Amino acid sequence: MDEEEKLANFSAITGADPERARQYLGVCDGDLDSAVNFYLESGGVALDGGPSRPVASVPETTVNDDHDDDDAALAERLQQEENQRQPEPIRERIAPRTETLVEDFGYSHYMPSSMPSSRSLPPSVFNQGPEGLPRSMNLTETQSRLGQLFRPPYDIMSNYDIDTAKIKGRDQKKWLLVNVQDISDFQCQVLNRDFWSNDAVKETVRANFIFLQYSKDNYDGQSFLSYYPVRRFPYIAVLDPRTGEEMKSWFEVPAPEDWVMSVHEFLERFSLDPKSRNPLGKLAKHKPIDHMSESEQLNFALKQSLGQDADDSEEASELSSVSAAESMEEDDSIEEVQSSSRDKGKKKIEVIDLDEDEPKLEPEQTAEDLFAAIQPVERPEPLADPTTTTRVQIRLGDGSRKIRRFTLTDPVRYLFEYVKADIPETRGRHFQIISTDRKKLIELLEQTIEEAGLKNAVVLVEIEED
Repeated sequence: MDEEEKLANFSAITGADPERARQYLGVCDGDLDSAVNFYLESGGVALDGGPSRPVASVPETTVNDDHDDDDAALAERLQQEENQRQPEPIRERIAPRTETLVEDFGYSHYMPSSMPSSRSLPPSVFNQGPEGLPRSMNLTETQSRLGQLFRPPYDIMSNYDIDTAKIKGRDQKKWLLVNVQDISDFQCQVLNRDFWSNDAVKETVRANFIFLQYSKDNYDGQSFLSYYPVRRFPYIAVLDPRTGEEMKSWFEVPAPEDWVMSVHEFLERFSLDPKSRNPLGKLAKHKPIDHMSESEQLNFALKQSLGQDADDSEEASELSSVSAAESMEEDDSIEEVQSSSRDKGKKKIEVIDLDEDEPKLEPEQTAEDLFAAIQPVERPEPLADPTTTTRVQIRLGDGSRKIRRFTLTDPVRYLFEYVKADIPETRGRHFQIISTDRKKLIELLEQTIEEAGLKNAVVLVEIEED
């Protein structure tokens, strides 16, 4: 780049005349970038002592070589220029406002309009409401029959969302039974047709559960699936109303008899009532020492000091239910008797029966005596007659089952006699027979099969541990 081109570029950038451009380029040894920077930093003053020229985009501020303006004057001039400028407008503050985010905390009443619902789909055999199919559909006889066949079990369903159902379950001490369906999956429709219509299933559900049935596409179903990410349908689950924990689940259409027995076994092992006795809940003889409370540890130490084996004695298996206060009362009673005996010079120590104040059943009224009085008897099975006979399914603890026909007028005692005679696993052993509504049939020996509610019933034979 020659000198003339540099002069032209300098003048084009700074707006200075050629003479001033030549001065700055000369000072900077022909370096165009350095000359431009120097010109802008110096304010475009003439290097030969002449008047300075204003610099483009720089406020008009005159600086002469004589430095006749001191710093105070320069500061005052700059302040005056700043005051002459128009002040920037100040944005007004945003006014506060109050809005309601949720109108109501009742989950069952709040449903976003954008949430899909199975009710928005056209009614069909596989999409029915509680009122059934509308008459306006002009159904044929076959369609009406199919509608009744695949109708959801509204007679045992509760119309609650999952949160409300948990509250109801805690109040009524009932488990939650939840069924989530995909109406496009025929297996879900088979569940309504073959499973929920079964009388034994309905009886079990009514007695022990709050039953909820959701579609995976409606609001309640999607709300449930947000907490329980289910991907297979149909889905059936037992939930704990206190914690929401899934206790047991099924992903198919179960056989009604097997399902009833499976649920009955679950109800025997788990209970919402802390005072209820759980005959199948003996998972361990006693808790580990580090899991015991202070009173339980004291009882354990007392039993060990008396030479009792906690694993072999029945008392050790119920160690967690014995309080330290009761043990101390027993010791005090024995000490009082021993002290009284010593004062009277007697060597024999009297023992007070601590249970003498408790009411005792007459020997003929105890369950053990009633059971022992029943003898194994082989009776001929009556012929099938729907008006006078019924079939009772007997389920054993190992999952096997027997089906036996009885007349409706047979006493419940005949059921015990049959089990003792024809089921080898029960011979010489004590057992309980329990109905689906958790009644012990040993207490109903003199009632008939029909009076005890055992028509087409399933019962569980529970062999007690030796």
